[in-house]
Amino acid sequence: MTECNSDLPYAFYSHRSLVVRFSDLELSSDAGILRARQAEEQMQVCQGIAEWIKEWRDPHKTTRSLPQLVSQRVYQIVGGYEDANDSNELRHDPIYKLACDRLPFANQDHLASQPTITRLENHVGTQEVSQMRSRMVDGFIAQHPQTPDEIVLDIDGWDDPTHGQQQLSCFHGYYEQPMYFPVLINEAKSGYPLVLQLRAGNSHPGKGVAGILRWLFWRLKRAFPGVRLILRADAGFALPEILQVCERAGVGYAIGFARKPVTASKIADRLERARLQFCQTGAKARLFDDVYYAAASWQAPRRLVMKAEWLPKGANPRFVLTNLEGEAQSLDDDFYVQRGADSEHRIKEFKLGIQADRLSGHTFIANQFRLLLSQAAYILLLAIRHAAKGTQFATAQVPRLQALLIKGAARVRVSARRVLVELAAYCPFAQELRQITQRLVSAKGLSWG
Repeated sequence: MTECNSDLPYAFYSHRSLVVRFSDLELSSDAGILRARQAEEQMQVCQGIAEWIKEWRDPHKTTRSLPQLVSQRVYQIVGGYEDANDSNELRHDPIYKLACDRLPFANQDHLASQPTITRLENHVGTQEVSQMRSRMVDGFIAQHPQTPDEIVLDIDGWDDPTHGQQQLSCFHGYYEQPMYFPVLINEAKSGYPLVLQLRAGNSHPGKGVAGILRWLFWRLKRAFPGVRLILRADAGFALPEILQVCERAGVGYAIGFARKPVTASKIADRLERARLQFCQTGAKARLFDDVYYAAASWQAPRRLVMKAEWLPKGANPRFVLTNLEGEAQSLDDDFYVQRGADSEHRIKEFKLGIQADRLSGHTFIANQFRLLLSQAAYILLLAIRHAAKGTQFATAQVPRLQALLIKGAARVRVSARRVLVELAAYCPFAQELRQITQRLVSAKGLSWG
């Protein structure tokens, strides 16, 4: 008699008994992790992180190397499994075993479980994290064999709510919640995340940024002599120490500036003219101007680009501090406003795709290490996206990359001569997968310029 017990009891199919079970075959739902592994072959981001972790385990009792542990954790984040607890099931997955350089035999040669992954996260110290951060910048530099003419850096912070007793989790008055306050610095054109720094929850948006920028400018200028560096940021970073770091390093900047009584008086005439123009046409009106303005804490005046905008809902004046040349409207419309879209998209990808806001470790440094692992996962997904140039995935956001290029059924079989990975026959973008994989195999296929 045919056995009709079903693990998932569906009742819509009337022609015959519908039986849905979890297969006993060596199957995986994350075939695209192999693409992340191929990207790692070129980027060496997991290897770079592992190189700075000091081995603390007894070598006679160690069965998994540090590069394998780091790679397993990063690949799980790429696959959308942000919790260490997911390791308990994924350690048996044949695709993850292959990605971590293990043979995908059933019931043997398993990957690390959650306790092992957690011990790794809690072992890393401050000095190791600092060296890993430097390695991330080295990875960006390595992708540019020739000095680029210009590098535009975007910086922004984002709120990361906390829900436990995490160290340095503090209440932030503006966001009205206990949180961390990470800051992200990424290269605008490629989206590469150079720095992802965790900060206490009650930090000012610009707290600690001057020191990070001083170090980052030095690293980039040493690697790329003659490169033109430009920093874009919102008004939270318009601090005297940040402006001084940029000016002393010869770095251009376009940084938002908050509205104050003095600046409001300087734009009042333009704003009134914009209001009259709106009343005459019924369409939003925008007028631009610039002045040299000196706050009380500044030693010299700086250029302030002003946008007098009148919308149906009323006045919308905006200010940008800059040391760049060019017309006021061009600096605002064609350059500065792009910062908002770029930075917000990167942060959204980190939060929604990588789940980088899942910082549930007890210690601050363990959560900083988790951010670095998320940064590594994002870099691998960026490499896949760059390899997808010319396809429908060339501009896809991280969640879509995960859904269509990482998630995918595969059957894995091992014989004496080969490991066979069989993908779904009915894949609507098989040609794109071939193209992306081929480019990942070739270092020339990863164009970050």
